[in-house]
Amino acid sequence: MADGGVGAFDAIGCVKDLLGALRNEANLYPVTQVQTASFLADMVVDAKNAEEVKASLPEDPSDWATTFAEAWAAAVERAMPKYISDRCAVWAGLKKVELSAPPPPLAPFVGMKETVGGAGSSGIIRALPATDSDAFLTEAMYGLNVSDHDVNKAMDDIRFQRISGLRIMALSLACVSGRVHPAGESAELRYSSDMRLCQLVRQQRKAGVNSLDDIIKAKSKRDLATHFTRLAKEYSGRHMIEEATLVSQFWAETTASFEGDDAGLFVYVAEYMRTYAGRGIPKLLDTDLLLRHRNLKPEGGASSNEVKELKDALKAMKVKVEASETESKRMQTRMQKVERGTGGEEPPGKKACFICGGDHLARSCPNKKPGKDKAKPEADEEE
Repeated sequence: MADGGVGAFDAIGCVKDLLGALRNEANLYPVTQVQTASFLADMVVDAKNAEEVKASLPEDPSDWATTFAEAWAAAVERAMPKYISDRCAVWAGLKKVELSAPPPPLAPFVGMKETVGGAGSSGIIRALPATDSDAFLTEAMYGLNVSDHDVNKAMDDIRFQRISGLRIMALSLACVSGRVHPAGESAELRYSSDMRLCQLVRQQRKAGVNSLDDIIKAKSKRDLATHFTRLAKEYSGRHMIEEATLVSQFWAETTASFEGDDAGLFVYVAEYMRTYAGRGIPKLLDTDLLLRHRNLKPEGGASSNEVKELKDALKAMKVKVEASETESKRMQTRMQKVERGTGGEEPPGKKACFICGGDHLARSCPNKKPGKDKAKPEADEEE
């Protein structure tokens, strides 16, 4: 509470410890802890010890619920981006601005070079316009569980997707599970981690609900299309336009690139989700990934799947040809025997019986039925 017993009492630290404690077998989400501690700062500023801090805070459960709601409302009010609040002020008549043309669409994050020393220290979740400074980028990074070596990568993802780090994690989870989860369910997930291994997706799999990984393994293009279109529709219904746009554009770009190549489509989606696991949708179409897993060459060539199919077809054809050659040899041998027994030219010194195939003439065959050639001598005499 104090630096070695010397210094002012840390009232805010005491509040944070209280909010971070386990109560009634439950913990508060980290984002709720920070917002509530900030909201209660004025109430405990003059506290001299832990007892005074506790006396300044709510006591009844209903009072705590009201405090959480008011803290969240205050956070949302602070989080309203300037470009939205200015437009609202003009619309309401608070500001007089002559608009000669409709407001332009939000520009992409191009040329922003601001950096932050760590994973963020304070702020609120919100979308960022292109003109934001490093202070707003710090807000977007707040609450994101990210390794030090991934900080710059996370900031680049935020610039491209124009949503906060926590919303990126929620989007990553939704892409795998196929549905939009409450923000708190993804708040503690680590950035750039495999969402297939998180507890929520594993529980979903145990319950028999297919995830994106299950759909890819089943190789059903219809189910894959339903997965992304349904997710985009759910985001749109929640008025989360940034996420809805990212999901829709990703699916549109991917299907357009793999028109008529369903096998390549499944390979690409699986590799994309593995490469950008836990990062949302930082690229609408990764051309390097596309070329690598379709095995395209500058002069044009077959993919690995096409080569495998061709090899299997050749192997099956070889078996059929060998069987045909065996049957042809058998028939040829039989015909030769028949020709030798019916007066055809036979090699000198060799005889062939057409009845039994032995080394003798047919009239001398021991298997010849008696009486078959009795009329033959008489016919010879008449001749």
